[in-house]
Amino acid sequence: MQKEIPSVRIWPMSSQIPGFRGRDIADVQKNCFLKDVFGRGGKFRYRSSGLNAPAGSVILFQYQAHIIASAVFERDERFAKPLKDHAGELHFEAGSIRVFKPLDLAAMREVWPRFRAFGHVKQYLNPECYADFIRRLKRVASPVKRKLARDRNKRVEVQR
Repeated sequence: MQKEIPSVRIWPMSSQIPGFRGRDIADVQKNCFLKDVFGRGGKFRYRSSGLNAPAGSVILFQYQAHIIASAVFERDERFAKPLKDHAGELHFEAGSIRVFKPLDLAAMREVWPRFRAFGHVKQYLNPECYADFIRRLKRVASPVKRKLARDRNKRVEVQR
């Protein structure tokens, strides 16, 4: 049984800021979410403003007018002083990180008919529609599955 989700939020990411310039969706999914964020224990640094959401909220990551990843939010840690141009970091359950076939505006409207458009603001979505969103995802990957597959391959190589 799935636990109740207090909130579903969209976190917009700009392809115009340092660290994301020139990167396509597949690169951000693979190297940012499946590698970097997972490798830092679910921590995602932000440059200016953080997120005011209850723990357990699902965050959908928007990049180039598509939803490309999701994770379960734990907390927002604002730094006392900026650290390498970052004002703070969001903490996510590392094992909850998922990437999937990117969803465009039409796909989002199939789940949330009142969804207007992608933009540069953090949006709220009705959490009651989240189960329908999950059912529509294709090619879902998680860093945990990737790590288990790598570990399995290493054991096979050692046994040879």
